Amino acid sequence: MLKKTLKAAGIGFLIGVVVGNLIAILTGNSATGGVTFASPQLLNMAGGNGVVAMLLQSLFSGLYGAACFAGMSFYEIERMPLAAATALHCALIVLLFIPIALLLGWVSDIVTLLIISGMQLVGFFIIWLIMYFGYKKQIRELNEMQERFSDKK
Repeated sequence: MLKKTLKAAGIGFLIGVVVGNLIAILTGNSATGGVTFASPQLLNMAGGNGVVAMLLQSLFSGLYGAACFAGMSFYEIERMPLAAATALHCALIVLLFIPIALLLGWVSDIVTLLIISGMQLVGFFIIWLIMYFGYKKQIRELNEMQERFSDKK
């Protein structure tokens, strides 16, 4: 399981780097109309050095992606209930998002941060509901198959 988790984390890191930098490029128009690769806040933190800012952007968005993907391993733990796995994965993602979003300047104020975090919580609840009803349907079908099989004997 560790090997699978590390592989997922590696893939997540790469996706996080791509998505994080893509978001920064798409949302980071400077006052002069040019495209920037990091938020003004991150550029200031990097002393105005765009390369350092982009490296920080890549590192932290990659780490966020790695954590998101590695957290999917919670669902593989057989003894862990679906609700617990979903709650742990959600907590990991939301609690990691908050400092990274603030550090990288993805959000400009606390209201935006709370709205995005709330959207993540709602998203996880919807995912949990979909998985719950999907598993419930599979269990019902397996029970029906078992009844049909035992009736044939």
